[in-house]
Amino acid sequence: MSDDDTQDQPSAEPSSLHHLPVDTAIRLRWVLRDIRAGRTKLLAPSSDDLRLLAERGLISVNNDRLVLTDAAISVIGGLR
Repeated sequence: MSDDDTQDQPSAEPSSLHHLPVDTAIRLRWVLRDIRAGRTKLLAPSSDDLRLLAERGLISVNNDRLVLTDAAISVIGGLR
């Protein structure tokens, strides 16, 4: 495989936030951290942010609760 073959390959992490504007990616990472910490009752994420995260496979809804996927855990780092 030559160097040219690796330059145009997509990220190994298809659900990442790398292709978003920096301010959006930072905001969404904080939303993921808030979901992980259970801080969504007082600081409800916007529906647009939730839509973006769901489209990327980073969150799901289980029993009316937002749940981080394994991909989300890898995006923000850390353990469940």
